[in-house]
Parts: sequence; structure tokens; C-alpha cells
Amino acid sequence: MDLSIKERMISLRSTYDIVAPNGTYKAEKKIFSLFPNLKIMDGAGQEAVNLKGGFALFSQKYDFVFADGRTYHYKTEQRLKPVYLAEGNGEQYRLYRHRGVNFSVYKGDTQVAAITKNRLTIGSGNEYQVKISSDADPLVVTAMVLAFNSSKEDDKKGAINVDIGYMGMEAKPWDSNWQPS
Repeated sequence: MDLSIKERMISLRSTYDIVAPNGTYKAEKKIFSLFPNLKIMDGAGQEAVNLKGGFALFSQKYDFVFADGRTYHYKTEQRLKPVYLAEGNGEQYRLYRHRGVNFSVYKGDTQVAAITKNRLTIGSGNEYQVKISSDADPLVVTAMVLAFNSSKEDDKKGAINVDIGYMGMEAKPWDSNWQPS
């Protein structure tokens, strides 16, 4: 399955268009908020997930509150080799940053998503192309990508930006041959 997350190029606040296997969504970041706060709305305009950012020095911390009552706690698990953990509902999802513009998501010990970010952006136009397995929750993966982008990529607001990619250490190597199940 494919999932697409596109940040709008020109917008007063960070706004995203999301095309998921189970429908289309829109996400918006609050303009005036002490901590980051994003809402993901379904095609009918109903809130599906609220990403509530919290204070965390040199790291990321969010609560993903789903309309169906589920809550996932998202945080930076490792800074030196970037790994981000979303834990809740008896599940653990980890977002691994790889060299270049690649990411992967694991549910437990199994890879469930491969993510590639665009290198060239005009305005705020970050785009994430996601291959996702059928046993992964697309909204959890989307929330993880949005939390990462909101915390790490929001300051890149020039007219044209070129992302040379991440060049640091990796907790897991990128598997370019991975395919969703």
C-alpha cells in the first residue's frame, strides 16, 4: 500500500494533504501554541488524531490522541542514532532515520513502512512517500512522520531548499529491497 504526505508549499501555518489507503486526510498545525499541536482531520472534517506536543529539551515528545480513544506516547528514544518511539495500545512503533532522505518504521521487530522524503522543496513543501504494510496503522505512521517533520523540518522555510540528507550514524541500515506485505 502507498501513503503520501505533502506539506503545502505556501501556507500561514503548516498544512498537509494526506492520501492514505483508507482515505484522504488533512492536517494543520496550530499557529499560536506554546507547544506544537497538530490535528489530522478525515475527509468529512472530523478530527481523527490530535498530536499534542510537550516540553522536551533536545528531543521530541508528543501524545497522539485518536478519536477512537487510543493514545500513543511519542518520544525521541535515541539522539545520536536517531530513533523515535510511539508506544500505546499494547504496541510499539519505531521510526528510524537513515542516511540520505530515508526512514523506516518498525512495529515491534518487524518493518512495516519505508519512507522517502523529497530533496528539493519550494517553500515549505516537504513530501513523504510511504510504502506501508497492511498490518501497520496508517494513521500512527502518519502521526510519526508529522511529529518528526514538525519538530525537525519546520525551520526550513526558504523559497527553495535542497536537502542533502542525514549524514550521521544509523541505528539500523536502510533496506532498499524492503517491500510491504
